[in-house]
Amino acid sequence: MSAPDLMDLLAGLTRANLAAGVAIGAVTLMRRQVRRRFGARAAYLLWIAPLLAASAALVPPADTRLSVTPDIVLDAVGRVGNVAAATATQVPALPIGLLVLWLAGMGAAALVLLGRQVRFVATVRRREAGPAVVGALRPRIVTPADFETRFGPDERRVILAHEEAHLRAGDARVNAVAAALSCACWFNPLVHLAVRLMRQDQELACDAAVLGRFPQARRLYAEVLLKTQLAAQPLPFGCHWPPAAAHPLKERIVMLKAPLPAPGRRMAGIAVVAAVSAAGAAAAWAAQPPTLPAPGVIPDWTQRPGPADVAWAYPAAAKAANLEGRATLDCRIDGAGRLTGCKVRSEAPLDAGFGQAALALAPQFEMRATDRNGLPTRGANVRIPIRFVLPQVGA
Repeated sequence: MSAPDLMDLLAGLTRANLAAGVAIGAVTLMRRQVRRRFGARAAYLLWIAPLLAASAALVPPADTRLSVTPDIVLDAVGRVGNVAAATATQVPALPIGLLVLWLAGMGAAALVLLGRQVRFVATVRRREAGPAVVGALRPRIVTPADFETRFGPDERRVILAHEEAHLRAGDARVNAVAAALSCACWFNPLVHLAVRLMRQDQELACDAAVLGRFPQARRLYAEVLLKTQLAAQPLPFGCHWPPAAAHPLKERIVMLKAPLPAPGRRMAGIAVVAAVSAAGAAAAWAAQPPTLPAPGVIPDWTQRPGPADVAWAYPAAAKAANLEGRATLDCRIDGAGRLTGCKVRSEAPLDAGFGQAALALAPQFEMRATDRNGLPTRGANVRIPIRFVLPQVGA
């Protein structure tokens, strides 16, 4: 990995975590009000906002600024102008150290989560765990060995309805994604807070779904909650009734006493959540610092197509007709100084093949990380006019 690519990776990781942190703070402040006004499902969906904000922070900002290079003349005999020798760019030690630290922390966090999962699965095999939804790719409902004797028919019905609500909503896969993100962002305490609060809102959303199916079973459901506060081990890949804790349990009991919002209000809540998430993502994208150089940069080429490349790409019919031509490419400069995403803007004569020839030669261009004025070239949009000439007779 080159130095610019490594710096891009670390900068993107930083931007994504900053954007997610701001969104997590906003969601933490809003979630109870959203739940009270629009229902538990809307509060749960609100956690999409940090993910969208982090993703938007990784999308390069739009920029219409363009650098137009002087004509590059290519022929099948020699190149016009001097080409500077390419030099290797040494990757600084600090970015490498940060990358190693991040990967090591991510691996350690993944091992911790996998260990928790293995311990929980071991209790499942002994029929000591549950009720819960276990797994991510193929989630399934598990119950303890004494499920039939410990719970009455009505209690079993609402318990299974709760776990089925998790399956229908795809919550086990959501939790797997949350676990992966907590590993990738192991250094960010706000991400770990978000995962914990998101899973609480997830359980509240399932509680609301059960009450929607069994509106007369509020008291029974509350009693079942008290009887099933036994899962003391966390479950990273799956869904389970959370371990005994006064605050989450109290919050769930309080919600059971409140009437569910009307269907219209719940739909309005989903629309509000969508608007808030989209606005947060747009703000995260717009807040990115500019990364493109000012217009008018002059690339310092370290490599251009050689005579053999030009002879290979020169349109055969044009060469046979002793026809010269030109083409203009619109390209973007990547972190290694190469052209990417090139498109033919114009070519002359038309349909003579010079546009395709220019595209075929684009991978042979390479420039320094800074232009002749010392400005960075990474991310710049560049327009390159290329002239194709044939060797002169007698030259």
